Amino acid sequence: MQSLKNSIVGLHKRWSLLNSTANVINRRSYTTQQLTNGNITHTDNLNQCSNDYIRDKSGDLWELVVGVEIHAQTKTKEKLFSNSANIGSVDGLQANSRVSFTDAAFPGTLPILNQSCVEQAIKTGISIGGEINPVSFFDRKHYFYQDLPLGYQITQYTDPIVRGGKMILTLNDGRQHTIRISHIQLEQDSGKSIHDMHPTQSLVDLNRAGIGLMEIVSHADFRSSEQVGLYIKKLQHLLKHVGSSDANMQLGELRCDINISVHKPNTPLGTRVELKNMISPKAIMSSINAEAKRQIQLLEQGLPITRETRGFNQETGETFHMRTKEGEVDYRFFPEPDLPPLVINPTWIETIRESLGEMPEDMKKRIISLYQLSDYEASLLIEDFRIALFFEKSIHHNTQEPRLAKSILPWITRDIFSFINDNNTSFDQINLTIDQFTEFLDLIKTDYLSPRTGKEILSLILKGDKRSPKAITDALGLSQISDDLVLDQLCQSVVLAHPKEVNEYRSGRDRVFKFFVGEIMKKTKGRSSPEKVNTFLRKYLDNK
Repeated sequence: MQSLKNSIVGLHKRWSLLNSTANVINRRSYTTQQLTNGNITHTDNLNQCSNDYIRDKSGDLWELVVGVEIHAQTKTKEKLFSNSANIGSVDGLQANSRVSFTDAAFPGTLPILNQSCVEQAIKTGISIGGEINPVSFFDRKHYFYQDLPLGYQITQYTDPIVRGGKMILTLNDGRQHTIRISHIQLEQDSGKSIHDMHPTQSLVDLNRAGIGLMEIVSHADFRSSEQVGLYIKKLQHLLKHVGSSDANMQLGELRCDINISVHKPNTPLGTRVELKNMISPKAIMSSINAEAKRQIQLLEQGLPITRETRGFNQETGETFHMRTKEGEVDYRFFPEPDLPPLVINPTWIETIRESLGEMPEDMKKRIISLYQLSDYEASLLIEDFRIALFFEKSIHHNTQEPRLAKSILPWITRDIFSFINDNNTSFDQINLTIDQFTEFLDLIKTDYLSPRTGKEILSLILKGDKRSPKAITDALGLSQISDDLVLDQLCQSVVLAHPKEVNEYRSGRDRVFKFFVGEIMKKTKGRSSPEKVNTFLRKYLDNK
């Protein structure tokens, strides 16, 4: 556990700050309930794009209003307030094996704030354009659940570490849509309740209890499921890019709560319903569409919308009731007495800002401009900044003349991406060095290796073959035929051996040409240059 330095966390007691008139009057409560209902400004006219509305069977327009709360686990070695290992939500570890006395809420234990968690929250705040609060506070949020040992959660209810920020989305129709971020607060995660391992009992695993969470709360600026899906993917990518969270939804490292209501334009806002427990952007988008349809159908029948929490069944494509919310929950918030105010030195903030480097959108614009790539191609590369850096390095590595970006790109976006997806792995875990990859590219460029056999060689390397591409090629006898005379004579013999196909080709059936190319490839086992094969074949086929 890293102790916070005096320059980061003030040693003065919180009570002295709270007793000052300015702090008592001006402290603001940041609640997601306000952000997803009371503070929404609904549409006053129909000047929005029609894509922002839902049209029912009778032709009436409905507006969807959505707010998103994202909980992202901080990427740190230890938990938020203890020295227990932060193992995220990794499966396979013994239950309750990473739990300290603090995590289990033993009497007499006190929380000690982890500096790394603070740093990760600052990184995230800077990356979304938010304002880092120089003085923030921790509060207790009281509620009972079996996987919350303390009986309360330490969070930031009043003065969070980050305020403001935004995400700009590019929609499928080309429009840009801005999502305002209200705030980011640091808080501790709960344990995990397991309900399907015993017929009559629920089991509790506290390995996750106390892990640092960044709760990223948006304003209710979403008007379609598409916008929500794009926002989650973009934020997930951003967190990975700056290294503040691994943000893997399947492992529970990034979880989303969706607040959704519908209303007709120029009418009061509808009743909010919360959606929980979806594990992918696709499932979230489907759940929003299903819930919007359900609410519209109820309202058309004159039935009220009930305040509740609902889940989503992917098999039926419908939402289902989980629990009712009859009113706002009284969490009995009050200042955390065991933690002083979090006072952050502005110099430290600037140091972190400088260490972040290029943001994804800036990297994308630069790559498009520098290498004449399309928006789609650049977007594929920056999905993982390590891939983008690998791509750029491969252009200049061990060569005086830069390699062509367009010749490198397909091997990354087609073959390497396919291997990553097929093996459910990530780029940093594959067996491919920059030396291997650039040597492989040069073998293709010099026609020592054909693109067809090159796919086989690259696959072997990705599977763990540590030999150089040339050594693998020579050992398997897959080098391309370099003798033009041999290839010329082979093409001539294939043409002479198939007079029927020759006549078909010469009578105008150009597609027969592929037959001759295929025959050459069979005889050479893919070791011939397609360009040379085409040239030699046409010499004999076109000269009657």
